[in-house]
Amino acid sequence: MKALDLLKMPLHLLALAGKAKSFVGNPLIGSPWLNQHGLHRQRIALADRAAWARRRRLGRVLSADEREAYARDGFVIKRDFLPAELFARLRDEAAAHVSEAREMRQGRAVTRRVTLDPADAAQLPGCVAAANDPRLDRLMRYVAAHDAMPLMYLQIIVVDPGRGEQDPQTVLHRDTFHSIAKSWLFLHDVGEDDGPFMYAPGSHRLSERLRAWEHAQSLSAATAANVYHARGSFRMPPEDLEGLGLGPAIKVVVPANTLVVADTHGFHARSVSPQRTVRMEIYGTLRGNPYGLGFGVDPLSWPGIRSRRADLLDQAADLAARYGLIGASWPKVSARRMDSPEVD
Repeated sequence: MKALDLLKMPLHLLALAGKAKSFVGNPLIGSPWLNQHGLHRQRIALADRAAWARRRRLGRVLSADEREAYARDGFVIKRDFLPAELFARLRDEAAAHVSEAREMRQGRAVTRRVTLDPADAAQLPGCVAAANDPRLDRLMRYVAAHDAMPLMYLQIIVVDPGRGEQDPQTVLHRDTFHSIAKSWLFLHDVGEDDGPFMYAPGSHRLSERLRAWEHAQSLSAATAANVYHARGSFRMPPEDLEGLGLGPAIKVVVPANTLVVADTHGFHARSVSPQRTVRMEIYGTLRGNPYGLGFGVDPLSWPGIRSRRADLLDQAADLAARYGLIGASWPKVSARRMDSPEVD
């Protein structure tokens, strides 16, 4: 263990009670000895029990069909989510929007986004209204098992099969060891060749076989060749799903105006796109402390913060990157139409 890690030991210990997942960033999380003696197994088991306990309260406002779909599959699909006339106005508004944005490049894919904080209502009123739809909000809180406000964005994904290496998001994986909610309200049809979202139904449930697989991964994750796996976002070879009692991952091919809310603790990926694609969506994410009560003080909902919550978090990340605390994964790019296929 490095001398710096010894000095940071109180922080490493404290991190065990939260969202920390990196097997290379925390010597306790990555310790083969501790994991052999059950550290990772206990962290995932406790997170799973706590999440289902919180959902018993959060699920009271959902329909039985919504709760059953999540319990069975790990995701919920709502077609024709918005009235047709409202959706048409929203889609035109989103495509024509011109502004600075943030972009992240991963292999052949570039993801562009702008926040949908209510402070942006003057420019994107329809998108902001959809992003704050109470039905979406309730589903996000239930799937995440966390009673807090999600972060919402207008997002565009541009994929060029002829550029760079394969997007790491196309490898079947789970984001972390506990429940996270992500949502997509698709503004255009998503076909088989458009890089649709993929998910292995039922992989969000912590079965005994999955618990054993997680334990095995924890013993060697700190030295894994795949950097994402080593950071706690475990990769899953598709051929290994059957051994865990799971079926193959399915492509979520849907028409425009479909909302998908998924627990990305389950195994998922972005499908490989054989053609150049530009996909536009209203995207949301919500993750909380897996061991918290899931309700109570939510600083992002405080007056003065609520209307700019995503933008303030982006600014905080910029500041952290400036001082070398994190990498700059979402740099700003010059103003352009949101549906433009051109990338920096």
